[in-house]
Amino acid sequence: MAFYTGMEKIISIRKISEQGVSRPYLCTDEGNRVRWCKGNHTGLRSIISEWVCARLARRIGLPIPNFAIMKLDLSLFREWRTYQNVPVPEIVTETNPFVFASLNVENCKDVLDPETDLKHIDRTLLAKIYFFDKWIHNTDRTDGNSNLLVNGNVYIIDHNNAFDPCFSESSFAADHILRDFGNAIPAWEKDTFMRFCTELARGPFLEEIWSELPEEWTDVGNDLLPLPFIRAILLEGGYA
Repeated sequence: MAFYTGMEKIISIRKISEQGVSRPYLCTDEGNRVRWCKGNHTGLRSIISEWVCARLARRIGLPIPNFAIMKLDLSLFREWRTYQNVPVPEIVTETNPFVFASLNVENCKDVLDPETDLKHIDRTLLAKIYFFDKWIHNTDRTDGNSNLLVNGNVYIIDHNNAFDPCFSESSFAADHILRDFGNAIPAWEKDTFMRFCTELARGPFLEEIWSELPEEWTDVGNDLLPLPFIRAILLEGGYA
């Protein structure tokens, strides 16, 4: 089932985040759901990465907040911006009205100390998150920036920096916040997990994901994150 229909809309903007490099916007959609939105201000590479990684994470059973690609009218943004006292980056443009919209997780906190904050979370799941990040070449889940939320359950967020062309396996192993959980699953279970991931990279699933992206994201000469590059990264990070 395609996640993108082109019919869902953002109907109000609440604020722009003061934290994080990408500075997402907190918005409300037509179903009165609160979502963190990233768009033109973070770059096409960023939001394509978010969509591809979110779809992959959902397919392999990792906990990620509900997500969608939604339309945000430029007139709505401009009206909201007129009431702000400081300049804010433009989340949509006339030629690209779409945003990556991630559901806000209520009553959560950022994970700072995994041994304490995640002591009730299944260690096998934490190991799979670690190996997922290694697979997608995501180095943006560190001690100082976990991109993990916990409220009784754990959620993974922010994959805009995945598919890092400068990925270093040694640096990843040293810096990842869940590095101590890599041995939490036996070798056979890790092998099964990684082989499943690799088969996803080989098969038609990536084309399915790509077909869900708006043309405004892919038909603009975007050569920063082409599909063949994504597949190559995933095959490199998986099992040949």
